[in-house]
Amino acid sequence: MRLLFTLIFCCLSASLLADTVVIEATQDNTLYESSSGALSNGAGDFLFTGRTTNNGLRRAVVAFKNLDAIPPDAQIESVKLHLFVNRQNSDSSTGRLLRLTSDWGEGPTDAPMQEGGGSPAQTGSVTWNHRFFDNMTWNTPGGDFVGTASAEAPLGDFGIVTFGSNSTMVADVEGWLANPSSNFGWILIADESVQSARRLNSRESTPSRSPKLEIEFSSSGTTSGPTPGSDFSGPWFDSTLDGEGFLIYKTSAGWLIYYFGYTEDMERLWLVSNLLTIEDLEFGQEYELSMLVGEPGTFGMATPSSELTAWGILRILFYDCLSGLFTLDGIDGEKVYDAQKLIGVEGASCETAD
Repeated sequence: MRLLFTLIFCCLSASLLADTVVIEATQDNTLYESSSGALSNGAGDFLFTGRTTNNGLRRAVVAFKNLDAIPPDAQIESVKLHLFVNRQNSDSSTGRLLRLTSDWGEGPTDAPMQEGGGSPAQTGSVTWNHRFFDNMTWNTPGGDFVGTASAEAPLGDFGIVTFGSNSTMVADVEGWLANPSSNFGWILIADESVQSARRLNSRESTPSRSPKLEIEFSSSGTTSGPTPGSDFSGPWFDSTLDGEGFLIYKTSAGWLIYYFGYTEDMERLWLVSNLLTIEDLEFGQEYELSMLVGEPGTFGMATPSSELTAWGILRILFYDCLSGLFTLDGIDGEKVYDAQKLIGVEGASCETAD
């Protein structure tokens, strides 16, 4: 089962408690345009949307049917969908997110290699023609969905894409909570009049890049304070790299981050950031810090800050409490880390405001 992180932001006045939950997708897939409707990719690592170089159409579908973390008396304040684009065949394209009106099945099909062509659909898979292969079809090939987009967002070359929040997305989730049997998720359609194909990470791929639904809500009741657990402070590492990482310290004066690793010539390198004040940290928003370098000091005699020099910048984008994208850009070039917090507790909360 994938992790569901409950993030307690703050206690409001009177008897209202403001919470945010980040929920993993329960199913996703790609509709590959086909006259026979025989292609699918429910168990693959990637989703696709847009027009390909061969003029084939792709549409991604995603659903979040596990909304149990939201209490019955909740008032939905904000809804955001976070997706991750990892490949494209054109300049920036606009993606439209539309609410599906018919149920569909993810299925076990796993397309080979880069997954762009799909693979033969198996029983229960969604396809261009079928909601559930091979005996239940869409009313209209390509999916059944409302005519007005719940949200729109530019689909760039690489990185996280956030849809919402707006009143329509809030209404979508409110409707699913009131009538769970109507929760069929959304379909993502890029501009299909030109080449616009985008490849995105699915729920089966790297957890930090999988689709995430962020819902902020308020509810009545009392609380004894934040659940004990983890904030963002601690060691962060990219599991594909060895011998380097980041130490994050969230203090009353601001955020301080250390990098330890290697130069391009494989010499040991330690960097320290300037202090960064973040009043209300937001998932999906990029934060930038200046990074400084100098001669290492000792335990009894630290290097004075006046002797540190500028090295470059560090950009951080948090997906949730325990994962994020770290980009180090400076003298030795640019390097991207798909970072995970080493120490964390499933279900623990992390404060997102000072």
